[in-house]
Amino acid sequence: MFQKSNPVKSAWGSLHKGFVAVAVFSLFLNLLMLAGPLYMLQVYDRVLTSQNIDTLIALTLLLGGVFIVVACLDLMRMRILGRLAARFEMSVGAPVLGAAMRRRVQGEGKAEENLVEDVNGFREFISGTTLTAFFDAPWIPIYLMVLYVLHPYLGLLGLVGALTLTFMALVNNARARAPMQQAAEARGRSDALFKTSDRNAELAHALGMKSDLVRRWTALQADAHQYKIRAADRIASFSVMSKTIRMGLQSAVLGLGAALAVVGESTAGVMIAATIVLARALAPIDQLIGQWRSFLAARGSYNKIKQLTEDFAEAPMNLNLPRAYKALDVRISQAGPPRALSATVRAIDFSLVAGDVLAIIGQSGSGKTTLGKMLAGIWHPQRGEVLLDGSPMSKWNPEDLGKQIGYLPQDVELFDGTIRENIGRFSTVIDDAEVLRAAREAGVHELISSLPEGYETHIGRGFFLSGGQRQRLALARALYGDPFVLVLDEPNSDLDAEGEQALRDALLAVQERGGISIVMTHRPATLQAANKVMVLRNGSQTQFGDKQDVLKVNHRNVLDKPTEPAPRRENETQIAGAAQ
Repeated sequence: MFQKSNPVKSAWGSLHKGFVAVAVFSLFLNLLMLAGPLYMLQVYDRVLTSQNIDTLIALTLLLGGVFIVVACLDLMRMRILGRLAARFEMSVGAPVLGAAMRRRVQGEGKAEENLVEDVNGFREFISGTTLTAFFDAPWIPIYLMVLYVLHPYLGLLGLVGALTLTFMALVNNARARAPMQQAAEARGRSDALFKTSDRNAELAHALGMKSDLVRRWTALQADAHQYKIRAADRIASFSVMSKTIRMGLQSAVLGLGAALAVVGESTAGVMIAATIVLARALAPIDQLIGQWRSFLAARGSYNKIKQLTEDFAEAPMNLNLPRAYKALDVRISQAGPPRALSATVRAIDFSLVAGDVLAIIGQSGSGKTTLGKMLAGIWHPQRGEVLLDGSPMSKWNPEDLGKQIGYLPQDVELFDGTIRENIGRFSTVIDDAEVLRAAREAGVHELISSLPEGYETHIGRGFFLSGGQRQRLALARALYGDPFVLVLDEPNSDLDAEGEQALRDALLAVQERGGISIVMTHRPATLQAANKVMVLRNGSQTQFGDKQDVLKVNHRNVLDKPTEPAPRRENETQIAGAAQ
């Protein structure tokens, strides 16, 4: 854990002054709520006995004024809580997103988790009525003291009732916590499957998987509902019991007050006032029991985002290093995805200088994608280093390193925004000239210009574009900012002949201005732009050097081995042609 304080805990602590103001409002609000019982006490014991209508009018007007003040206090309290909730959400949103992204980079992302719902759920808890019950609960002793002043027996009965309901609330918490957590986990799994099925609807339709996926999702939903119903039944049972006990206590206070009035130890006004005071005293407890499920959900959401920001805290900023322009040195003894039990890449040792274009080739599963993520600074070797101008990538500030890296992953994703924003990497200050240059280098400027709104076309996640168009836009994004190292993982998997030519032109442009390009590929045509070739086999570097030298040694093993003799000779001819 790098940071001194947890951002979620700090955001909650920053609401302290606001909660103090809410507590002050709650104090006056609860004190003024005693006006109702006092009004009934005066009406029954003074107005009815004196038959004075003027006193009744004065008391009624006074009570009406008090209720107006109570309404204003309650409104101000709710408005303060609403603003505190918004402040909390704005404070934790960025740290939670950053922690979630760091967790995903480290290979620990959970598809069933929805952190946005966790943040929103806790925000609604702050601004909702459940939290106000917690602010009203501390004033329960005041109402019990008022009952005791009215008569000790009434106070004792109210105390017994409050303790009984409090005990039920604690038991309710213990009984409902486990099924609530199980329901949340089961619901997360069903939601993850729903999103995956929706996102891959065309694939499911083509493979005839729709009915099976629906059955699978229905089964997961049934599990979630089973746990949710179990939790809801337990909470509902305690809620009904608490309401029954509360009504019974109110009737008991009314009966006890009547008995005391009959024996001359009390009055009818005391009897009515005590009933109202007891109802007000028990209301927060009854409200908490009824909304305990939302409280448990909010507490679970808070603990989840708090733990996330603790486990994946932002690392301290490193020293700002000058922009790289010389060389890339790779010395990897052992590397693999974070948290992996075994290494997928080993024995990698090569160096590139400004102007080099390296093609990394090998069979599927040979470790090209893993190595590409190491070269892009996404992952770091468990043993070894990737050096940029002599400085390990792990020592660079991620934001500074990212400006010098152009990365095109195998699975292309575009973000919700305009084409200009996507190519400009959503920078706060986008260089339009640089966007245009990158688009031209990627050979996608004409395509963008043909769109109705050009570079301001909103592309969502790029779903309306073809695979090749998305890939070329992602290539332009990788080229933005003139990065020193360009890492492309299967950049031509969806490209046609025109796209292939645009890719080769982009690699040559990077070479001419002194950058380093690294391309993971299966296609021989990509070798035409390369001057270096590396061969990966089972995660290990078997060959590296000038393109002609590597291909002369054993060009038969450069690409995936085909199964038929004829395709094998065809590939050999293509490779030999690419070498010339």
